Amino acid sequence: MNHYFEEGETFLWVRDKEGQSEDLIVSLRILKERYRTSLKQGLLAEDTFSGRKYFVKVLFCENLDSLYVEKESKVQLYSPYIIRIYGGMLDRSSSRFITLLEYIPGYDLSDLMYHEGIAGDSWGQKMAVCHRIAMKFLYGIDYYMSVYETDPIIHRDLKPENLMVSSDGSRVKIIDFDWVHLHDSSQTVTLRRQQKGTPGYADPRYWNSYICRKEMDIYSAGLVLYFLYTGNHHFHGNEEIQRYMAGDQYAYTLKEMPGVDRELYGIIAKMIAPDEERYREIKDVIRDMKAYLKNHNLWEDLPELLEEEEDKDVIRFSYQIGEVTYRPYVKKCRFVPIEFGIRQERSRNGRYSGHIMSFYRVGDRMKAVLLHEDCHPLSVASPDYVSAGDVYSYAGTQIKVLQIR
Repeated sequence: MNHYFEEGETFLWVRDKEGQSEDLIVSLRILKERYRTSLKQGLLAEDTFSGRKYFVKVLFCENLDSLYVEKESKVQLYSPYIIRIYGGMLDRSSSRFITLLEYIPGYDLSDLMYHEGIAGDSWGQKMAVCHRIAMKFLYGIDYYMSVYETDPIIHRDLKPENLMVSSDGSRVKIIDFDWVHLHDSSQTVTLRRQQKGTPGYADPRYWNSYICRKEMDIYSAGLVLYFLYTGNHHFHGNEEIQRYMAGDQYAYTLKEMPGVDRELYGIIAKMIAPDEERYREIKDVIRDMKAYLKNHNLWEDLPELLEEEEDKDVIRFSYQIGEVTYRPYVKKCRFVPIEFGIRQERSRNGRYSGHIMSFYRVGDRMKAVLLHEDCHPLSVASPDYVSAGDVYSYAGTQIKVLQIR
């Protein structure tokens, strides 16, 4: 018999250590049940002390050891375009595994299309928002694929329902890593053979296979972009899904996209093409999307995307943690991550995950993203940009920005 949580119930969530650099303990109160099945439960909860909201996933299984090996709780990613996963707790007494995640209000892309729709008073304005969502989505994929040079993380279930977005494109986050292939994990290949992805979005040639490749996610991402720009699923209805599942040319031929430039159409078509013709790297998709947007004078309409041009000057940036000063040279890196208690690192692609906060460059300015719920600003000149003299706090220790020039 499953031990379901009930609304109003409180419990103490304690993250299983498993290599984590610090403990995380949160006292939670269940606010609302979002779904319940024989194997799963989804809940909206809040911290009983701070009131901060979280999403809680509960999985019920008698064989908890095999369940624990595969769960998304091991996906520790720190990108503004990916949901924050805080970890998991194994509750042997109730035969359940509890994952704590960032709570993201609003709609997923599918619901957004059928409720509010894309913001904008004109076709051009709506397309600009679609471009913004598309680029942030692609950068999120690039982030998790870039964490490891070999055997990269593969999501394996990219679809509109797994992309949380706001109608103006200001918020874009990839969610639901339930089917994820973890780096250097034979279990997430061999133990998940029975299914990978969602019919109509997963590459049918990899269905029920032991293979995990970047091209799988690139294919799914192309179909998500088709949905974004057209508002329709590429394959719909039993007949089309059955033809798609056969894995012949029909599954790899893009339908027409009325109102979409042929250049953009060509990029998406190459994303879902057969293996031998498909993009090999998501960075190549980003490169071609950027070129398309710049050629049509649309790139300047996009917000910062955690990157910079190759010819930018170096920013001399320094900050102090307690009594220790760090002076990274910010040029071709997206993040200057801060991980408490160890040597600070620079990263070209966000590879070193900062558990507390990260600084990143936007043009000639610096911005900050807070990654830990216990890190907060004490004194900042502007909420939009980082300035010399800004002070943040974590666990009683001050993080002070000394210089930006």
